[in-house]
Amino acid sequence: MHRVASQFVAGSVRRVKPSSRAVIRTLQARQLHNRVLPLYDVENGMGDFLPPASLKMIAEDYQQGLLDRLNDEVKDTPQKTKTVVQTVIEAAQDPSKALMFNYASEALNNSFFLSCLKPPSTDLPNHEDDISHHLSGQIRTDFESLTQLKSIFSATALGMFGQGWVWLVCDQSGSLAVLPTFGTGTLLIRSRERLQRRVGVPDAVIGEEAGFVKSRGIPGVPPASPAAPSSPVSGASSSLPPLHPPRTRALSTPSRGNNDWRAKGFHDPTVHDNIPVGETLFPLLCLSVHEHAWISAGYGIWGKEEYLKRFWHVVNWKQVSEHYATYCPDRTHMAALV
Repeated sequence: MHRVASQFVAGSVRRVKPSSRAVIRTLQARQLHNRVLPLYDVENGMGDFLPPASLKMIAEDYQQGLLDRLNDEVKDTPQKTKTVVQTVIEAAQDPSKALMFNYASEALNNSFFLSCLKPPSTDLPNHEDDISHHLSGQIRTDFESLTQLKSIFSATALGMFGQGWVWLVCDQSGSLAVLPTFGTGTLLIRSRERLQRRVGVPDAVIGEEAGFVKSRGIPGVPPASPAAPSSPVSGASSSLPPLHPPRTRALSTPSRGNNDWRAKGFHDPTVHDNIPVGETLFPLLCLSVHEHAWISAGYGIWGKEEYLKRFWHVVNWKQVSEHYATYCPDRTHMAALV
């Protein structure tokens, strides 16, 4: 299985309002993971993509529900003192902790999705003017155009039967591709220690108390292994009902016969697990493909396509470009400066 890594934006979270601090202090006394909000104001919604009630449901209600259930799962376990990221890493190695993994990984993915959004400006329909020349050039190389990238990304999401996530990723050479994961599968963990040494990536995720994160180190990431096997559901009981049925933890990809989901020149990671797409994959952008997202936003049960169209209005391309520059510096520009 190829190794993957991530960028978490610790600066993209803000504290809850002062009026809520007393409640948070009470929660902190009994829970490890407590919700903090994105940098943007949830009460204002996310343009025509997510109205205020829908954004609140995803960023607050759903995220807190995941963390509440995760807290229930980690009670009386070694993971009770670990961050969400650490919990995902450790639970992935233990089939008996499948439910713990599911809640932690889902919270991690949901956090990254929320960090990829930016409220629309008053005078422009989207943030595409923020795409750097460096990233724009690579998009043309791998997808021919931004329009084609958006088409492949959206087609990948439309082709998913069930819930999951769609990712724009790059490898260490700078090549771009679109990858899906199903259920709670994530691209945000593997080779994390290496990435943290390289660019100083922080550990905070939306929904995790920042002070708690800073007080803990991150353990070494286990060495890369073949594709993670499916694991049975943990037999541990929980006082809270599960948000989703148990799922496999393995990274899933579309059938090999259909390769429209990826950029040209990218190898299919399912063909040879020991010959990955580059040595490491870096997620740049993530979309939640969950019915609760488009139904709560008023698109209706069959509203996925409209949900996907409006997603592009609020993509934070400046952040995506910064991520890309961090992982794959523009060596041509750097050489010109020498």
